[in-house]
Amino acid sequence: MKNSGLLFLLSFFSLTFIGSCGVIPMVDNQILLPSIVGYWEDDNGILSQFQKDGTFKTISTDGSSSILATGFYSEKANQGIDIKLTSLIRSTSEKIQCKFVEYSKLTCITQNKKQFYLRRTHLTEVPVTKPQNDNVVVTSAEDPNNPNPSPSMIYYK
Repeated sequence: MKNSGLLFLLSFFSLTFIGSCGVIPMVDNQILLPSIVGYWEDDNGILSQFQKDGTFKTISTDGSSSILATGFYSEKANQGIDIKLTSLIRSTSEKIQCKFVEYSKLTCITQNKKQFYLRRTHLTEVPVTKPQNDNVVVTSAEDPNNPNPSPSMIYYK
C-alpha cells in the first residue's frame, strides 16, 4: 500500500514538473505544431517570406526589396522543414534542413554543414495594438486589398 501511494506521488510530481517546463499550444485538445508560414529573419537581417502554398522567397532589406532567392519547402511531422533554395544572385541551388528550436526560432543546416538561425519577425502577425490616430488603418504585406504591398514592412495608410 505504501509503495502505490509513493508511486502515485512520484508520477504526479513528474507530470507536474514536465507540464511546467513549457507551454504547448492546443486547440480542441490537439497539440498545435508551429508553422513556418510568415516572415523570418536571419542574423544578417535578410528576410524570408514562407507562404502557405509551400513556396518562399528571400528579400533584401536594403530598401530595394529585391528578391535574392526563391524555392520550395515542406514541413515534416517531427517539426522538421526541408527547403530547396535557388539563389538568384549566385545562380546556385541548395538543400537546407531546419528544425524548430522554439515557436519563433529555427535552427537550419545547409548541405555544406553550415548552421544558421531564422527568427520569426513582427511581420508575421498584424499588430494587436491600434495606432493612437483613429484615422490610421493598419495593413500588412499580405493585405489582399493592397495592390502594391511592401514585403519588407508593415505600413500605415
